[in-house]
Amino acid sequence: MKYAEKVTVFVAGSLVILGLAASRGLTASASQPHATARAAAQPIIFQNPLSWLLQKLEQEFSIDHNVHWKHSVPHLGDVTTSLSLVPTNFDGCSVVWSQTQEGTVYGQLLYIETRRFQVPLSSIDSKGISIEPVTAGESQRPGIESDDYYTVVLPSVGGKNTVNMLDHNIVVDDKRGPIASVKQLMVSSASLRVRQEEQGEKIKKQLQQAISACIAAGQ
Repeated sequence: MKYAEKVTVFVAGSLVILGLAASRGLTASASQPHATARAAAQPIIFQNPLSWLLQKLEQEFSIDHNVHWKHSVPHLGDVTTSLSLVPTNFDGCSVVWSQTQEGTVYGQLLYIETRRFQVPLSSIDSKGISIEPVTAGESQRPGIESDDYYTVVLPSVGGKNTVNMLDHNIVVDDKRGPIASVKQLMVSSASLRVRQEEQGEKIKKQLQQAISACIAAGQ
C-alpha cells in the first residue's frame, strides 16, 4: 500500500473513532440532566424535632402500661391495686392521655377510677412540674400505702383552667351496689401516676422539652 493510501486509511479510522467517542459523549451528556432531575425529584425527609420529642414522650407514657400490687387491709382482705396509663393522642401540642386505677378484693371490684386529660402543653408551667409520692390516709382508696406510686403534677401557667379533665368513678357499696359518677371539668393542672419515681423524672424531663418546643413553635 502506498504512503498516501495509508494516510487516508489512518485518517478515516481516526474519524470513525472520534465520531463514536463524540456520540457516546453526547449520549452521556444527554442522559445526565435526566439523572440529575431524578435525583432532585427524590424527596429528602427530615424529621420535625417537635414531632420527635412528642414521639419520645408518648413512648415514655407507654412504659409500665399496666402494673399492680397487693396489700392486706383490715376487714377487707388482700386488696389488689392496678394502675394503667394510656397515651391516647400525641400527634400535636394538645396531648391526651387516660389513666385508670382499680381496686379489687379476691377478684371482686371495690372501685375503679378513670381520668382523661386533654392538655395544651404550651399552657403548662414547665418549671412548676413536680413529682409527689402518695401518702396513706383516709382520703386514699383502700389498699394504698405510702410510696405505692408517684404523681407527676403539671400546673398551668398562672393557675388558669386550661386542662380539660373527664373524671369517671365507680365505687361498689355493700348495700347499694355500684355507684357511678362522671364529671367533665376545666381545671388548672393535669396529673399522671407512675409506679417508680425514676419514670416520673424521665417523664418530667421530656415534658419540659416538649413544652419548650411547643412554645417555640407557637402552638
